[in-house]
Amino acid sequence: MPQPSQTTAEPDGPPSASGMRSWLSKGSWTVLDQALFAGANFLINVLLARTLSPEAYGAFAVAFVVFLLVGTIHGGLFIEPMLVYGSGRFEGRTAAYLRTLLRGHVAFAMLSGALLATIGVLAWALGEPSVLSEFLVLGVASGFILALWLLRRACYVVDSPQWAAGAGTLYVVLLLAGVWALSSLDYLTGAAALVLMAVGSVAASVVLARRLGVFAARPDRQLAADARRVHADYGRWAAPTGVLEWIHGSLPLLVLPLFVGLEGSGTLRALYNLAMPALQGFAALAVLAVPIFVRARSEGRGRAVARSWGGGIIGLGLLYGSLTLAVGPWVVDVLYDGKYPLGVAELVCLSVLPVVAALSGVLMAWLRSGERPRAVFVARAWAVGVTTTVGVGLTAAFAVVGALLADVLSLAVEAVAQAVAIRRGPRADTPEPGASGDGVGRTRLRVFMNAYACRPGAGSEPAVGWHMVTAMARHHDVWAVTYEGNRASIEAELAERPVPGLTVVYASLPFERQRHLHGEARHGIPEQVHYIAWQWAAARVARRLHAEVGFDLAHHVTFVKYWTPSAARSLGVPYVWGPVGGGEATPDAFVPALSDAGARYERQRALAQRVSEWLPGVRSTARKAARSFATTDATAARLKLLGADPVEVRSAIGLSRDELDQLASVPDVSDGPARFVTIGRHLAWKGFAFAIEAFARVADDPDLDSAELWMIGDGPERDHLEALASSLGVADRVRFTGRIPRDEVLDRLGHTRALVHPSLHDSGGGVCLEAMAAGRPVIGLDLGGTTVHVGDTGVLVPAHTPGQATTDLA
Repeated sequence: MPQPSQTTAEPDGPPSASGMRSWLSKGSWTVLDQALFAGANFLINVLLARTLSPEAYGAFAVAFVVFLLVGTIHGGLFIEPMLVYGSGRFEGRTAAYLRTLLRGHVAFAMLSGALLATIGVLAWALGEPSVLSEFLVLGVASGFILALWLLRRACYVVDSPQWAAGAGTLYVVLLLAGVWALSSLDYLTGAAALVLMAVGSVAASVVLARRLGVFAARPDRQLAADARRVHADYGRWAAPTGVLEWIHGSLPLLVLPLFVGLEGSGTLRALYNLAMPALQGFAALAVLAVPIFVRARSEGRGRAVARSWGGGIIGLGLLYGSLTLAVGPWVVDVLYDGKYPLGVAELVCLSVLPVVAALSGVLMAWLRSGERPRAVFVARAWAVGVTTTVGVGLTAAFAVVGALLADVLSLAVEAVAQAVAIRRGPRADTPEPGASGDGVGRTRLRVFMNAYACRPGAGSEPAVGWHMVTAMARHHDVWAVTYEGNRASIEAELAERPVPGLTVVYASLPFERQRHLHGEARHGIPEQVHYIAWQWAAARVARRLHAEVGFDLAHHVTFVKYWTPSAARSLGVPYVWGPVGGGEATPDAFVPALSDAGARYERQRALAQRVSEWLPGVRSTARKAARSFATTDATAARLKLLGADPVEVRSAIGLSRDELDQLASVPDVSDGPARFVTIGRHLAWKGFAFAIEAFARVADDPDLDSAELWMIGDGPERDHLEALASSLGVADRVRFTGRIPRDEVLDRLGHTRALVHPSLHDSGGGVCLEAMAAGRPVIGLDLGGTTVHVGDTGVLVPAHTPGQATTDLA
């Protein structure tokens, strides 16, 4: 499926009025595009059928049928994978991607052109000289015609079918002008018509290539290698499917001359022209549907969108079939002046054909959007099985009527086979991740990530979530479910710096306050309760997405706490838990030294942990994890007690490249005032009171007479900390900044000598990494995540008693 490019997804609901108008607009341009090309080719076929003898027109039809075989292989290798991956994995890099495809197209065109010319020579040697000129011309013209097919479909990838329609207008003008000129000179032949198609294709292709930015695209070797790999993986099913499609559509034209001569092929082709506008129009809508289904599936709205599109297309098929019944005989008589009579049996078949073709096309678009070319191949194989057995028998027995009836039956069988494949589930025919099969052989997995806290430009848990999902998207295709309150920050960041491979889906609970939905954060117990309740909404979204996408892997990212359930466990796919923390605890000797509120919080936290560990959802989260990561040894011990296995100790935090670059460029302040800094929310367990007490003990040192302690952050303990600084006589040298933007935090860090981080049970401690990246030592307690991250690169003191720890920090 689509590798999601960077997108954001909306909640469930019916399509909006603007969305419907957008679909109708795109659908109208698509139909116009197909109508222009198909209409021009239809007119040429009619003129050739009227002008040429049945044998000469049959020769043209046979040559064109062989060309269509080349076209279907080309479509399977280039166009069909482009519709899937161009609107997913390579979205935002379309010009460079198309440049790569066109280079491959040139090689394909040279090889296929030589093969077509060879077929013409062989036919001439075997006694069929009438087809020689058509095949020789096709040897040159096919490359230009197929290039236009490729670039037209590329317009659908970038959501601009109007560009294809514009190029179609140019193509039609040139083609019809040439036809008129040759007809007036009595030079219109099958070979001449192919030359005109090639000329029109060249002109239209140049226009589209400029529109799509192909000429200005710069080579991208990594993209080219990735494109070749995924096209080869997908095309190994799609190209054979195209061959089967060609057999299904073309075998009657090739078989009829065996029973009734070339005039039988000419008659069948002429009658097919009655249904061809509908068949080509529905095929174009099915092509447009693939990238639309890709995006809708990534947002969990695939089935709703497919039902609306499918119902519309099938309805159009019924309407066209009814019109064919009503006016078909009259149309055929007018077009061919009685040259090709239309009986009742032929009329009924031509009326039913658009309906079954529309149904099959919609089902096929759905399977292709889910990267299930193998399922399409199997369905097409069933259709070809009918064509080559029952179809040949019907054609032999009833000639043209039998060929039409065989087409209807094979399309019906194909639709049934596709419906069965869809009913079996979105991944029923997909191998294990990393294996080859179903057109994928994927090295990029589809990963669901549960990230309640996920916000760019933030610190702590939101930074963990954002860094994890964006880092994962560099290697795999990620659907990250996060809280609705993060939307504004994420969308602003993605608008400036897109992340290919990342789809962000937002979830919220009913009846939430607008201020929270718009980004105001909760804190304390309300935040924890909301997080647990939110997992229910996240699980619902996860199951809906899994039904559309078919994930290979689920990953719980935030909150980074082990004693709450996770929605990631609910999908029935391998599930990674963490890194999670929370198993760390304030040493017993330190609890009495905390404020009353801080000591109360520690007792409540310890009770909540022990009670939560017995909740079925928490134990299920632990036991279902295919692999668990803990931030510290203390948390790893708790995970093992819950039944998690295996468990590894890994950090949950990291810095982005931009942050590393910013921190690496901070100035050298070794000769300036001695400033120390604490960074974080003012909570009792952060131990900032010990930092103030230690600073007060050394404030009178002559070497530190101008030293300052900057306290960056805010929280419920701030009043207590300010009162403590005042009571110790250092209020004028302990500066409280309050909550400031993250960029300013990193800038202020660069103007200090060292970070003081005396946290009592941090699982992470991202500020430690930031200080180290800025070349600033960390002074802290040898506890929890601080120990994991700082190790012996900072100054960590034992935490036996509050007095001892304060003395050592000083």
